[in-house]
Amino acid sequence: MQDIFTLLLIGVLIASVISFVVMGLRQLCRTNSLTRKAHEMDLKFSSSDHFDVPRRYGDFFLVSGGHGPRASNVTYGHILGAPVRAFDFRCEVGHATRRVTRHYAVVALKLRSAIGNLVMHHVDDAQGRGLFDGMGDRTIESWSCRGDLNLAPLLAEACGVLADQIISVEVRQDIIMLSVPIEKRRQDYTALLACAEPVLKSIENCYT
Repeated sequence: MQDIFTLLLIGVLIASVISFVVMGLRQLCRTNSLTRKAHEMDLKFSSSDHFDVPRRYGDFFLVSGGHGPRASNVTYGHILGAPVRAFDFRCEVGHATRRVTRHYAVVALKLRSAIGNLVMHHVDDAQGRGLFDGMGDRTIESWSCRGDLNLAPLLAEACGVLADQIISVEVRQDIIMLSVPIEKRRQDYTALLACAEPVLKSIENCYT
């Protein structure tokens, strides 16, 4: 009996080690991939969050709606002269045995001047439950919206390049945050970064 228990314990330990190794390799592959893509876009990359994303963007629904917000794998630099930060974001919603982890790909853009406040949460974003609950005053196209609704058509058109993804948008004065729930392990924020330029151009054309 003791021998069986020992073998089971060894098996559990080996499985745990293999699991940690696999997770480490996946993270390494993701880091290498994002580093390469950042370089291709003339941006910089850091696997850690030295911008303190939870504090810097604490006013945003996505960041403040859950527990233990955490960012990692940060790509940063400038697009069309605007400071940009893209990152993997995770937080938890719920309590005790009902607590679950949410994962998002996020891009935050800083504008030259403030344009207002608006939240556009995509109606198909199931992961947003517990983060964006009850915030929508009106539905516009694929988004539940609250705030300056005059901004909604402009941002909806600008995000058309990612029409096949579940993209949500939040504007807080001079910061725009684009987010997409991560459903697959290989999914990252590089496609979301492709939306940054048309969003910036659309806003520039309307507000300059």
